Amino acid sequence: MSDRTFKPSPRALVRSKRADQIVEEVKRWIVASELRPGDRLPKESELEELLQSSRGTVREGLKVLESDGLIEIMRGPKGGARISSVSYEKASASLRNFLYFQPLTWSDIYRVREKLEPMMAMSVVDTLTDDDIAALRDTIEICKLGIKGKVTARAHRIAELEYHSILACACPNPLLALLSRFISDMLTDLSISDPDSIIPARDSRFATKALKYHSMLLDAYEKRDAERVGAIMDEHVHDAGCIVSTREEEVAQDSLLVAHQTKPLHPQKRSKINGTTSASPKKSTRPRKTTTRRMR
Repeated sequence: MSDRTFKPSPRALVRSKRADQIVEEVKRWIVASELRPGDRLPKESELEELLQSSRGTVREGLKVLESDGLIEIMRGPKGGARISSVSYEKASASLRNFLYFQPLTWSDIYRVREKLEPMMAMSVVDTLTDDDIAALRDTIEICKLGIKGKVTARAHRIAELEYHSILACACPNPLLALLSRFISDMLTDLSISDPDSIIPARDSRFATKALKYHSMLLDAYEKRDAERVGAIMDEHVHDAGCIVSTREEEVAQDSLLVAHQTKPLHPQKRSKINGTTSASPKKSTRPRKTTTRRMR
């Protein structure tokens, strides 16, 4: 077992910005000591002595760590700083910040998705729970209603993407789970913010084929056939990418990275997405620019 005593490294605090150095030292200590969420940091007075820094500088460093989501500071007599796990929401926000000024296109997204999703889909064959299987089946039922025109195109599209998010949340590989869920959530955000981007479900080849693939995947998952799962997902994402890419110039990309405060339907408490029939969105008469914009 590693020694959890906080001992700043010899090279610590040699640069000008001491608060930044404190942040790096605490991060180093978290990794070296294999700390877990809930473990406490030394008291503020102890940190001042260990780091040979003033109270203001130590507090500045702790505030940065708290803002990054690495620690949480509890108030009161028994308070103090303790390790906190970085939430998916914070990680997702950081990725969005990076992508704001990148020329992101549908083709870019689906090329990456085509590489990641089959791998992710195969990885969850033995980790999906009965609740996960039931949730996948629920999204399929919603999509069946969408094709019949009994729920809105928006609700139908969210259910399609929720299918993929359920799989991502069950993925045992943290990095693969993060990337797969992030892509699915970006596409869900677009469905919420820009109705013109949604391919109407009724009489839609896109919706019909997605439903077919989702049903085939569910059958393969119930049979725990990893090889078949990978093959179906590969064909599914490639097919979807081809259809979506042909519409790329008609879709508003500017809201792709806009985050929305919506509660996820996974992993435990999922409810069906309800909606009413709506008319198909009007098609744009001219191509739209495929640029992104800052979060509103």
